[in-house]
Amino acid sequence: MTVDELLNTDSDKVRIFIVRHGQTPWNNIKKCQGHTNIGLNEKGYQQAELIGERLKDFKIDEFISSDLTRCVETMNQITKHHGVSEYRKTPQLRERFMGPVEGMFLKDALEKYGVNFKDLGETKKELVIRLSKEWDEILKDSFNKGNRNVVLCSHGGAITNLMQSLYYDRDYQLGEGLIPESLNVPFNTSLTVVEVSQDGKGLIERFGCTKHLGTEVEAVDQDLR
Repeated sequence: MTVDELLNTDSDKVRIFIVRHGQTPWNNIKKCQGHTNIGLNEKGYQQAELIGERLKDFKIDEFISSDLTRCVETMNQITKHHGVSEYRKTPQLRERFMGPVEGMFLKDALEKYGVNFKDLGETKKELVIRLSKEWDEILKDSFNKGNRNVVLCSHGGAITNLMQSLYYDRDYQLGEGLIPESLNVPFNTSLTVVEVSQDGKGLIERFGCTKHLGTEVEAVDQDLR
């Protein structure tokens, strides 16, 4: 699709472009991050620059990011093309809090706590409630302001759980080529596109698109956050 085809021009709808942050040193060595405030590594900056290039010609009305450094550093590579130096940063878009396993290698967390190690911090239900509340606030604010196109930067597990909830709990539709199994943890700086109308009907148009990285990456480690 071209930029014009991706951008929303309908005042009764808002289109949200959701970007996962770039790679971090802990992503690279399979350490559990959660709320731990890790910045991007060199590859992560390169990925962020590429998603920034992809979105540079988009007319974006608002930028919103998780307040954790890896998302802020990613979003800064997007906003610099739009002359935006200040934007909203919120803890409500953070990754799932993972309690005692944050900072542990994935293999050690699995060995010590088992497959449900993520529940030792924030439960999946608590995560979805937090993200859904923020999603609703973003939509409400966007319609009140007349925003048509918004960019969010968040985290792999947060994006996955929110999209699954929108699909299963709110009956958002899936775009062409997407199936429920597509809604897995997306790759670093991948792009997910969701369109929502004022009546609450939603369409997940794209999920985890990585064309700006030169390839389509379908599989990442689903246990890491």
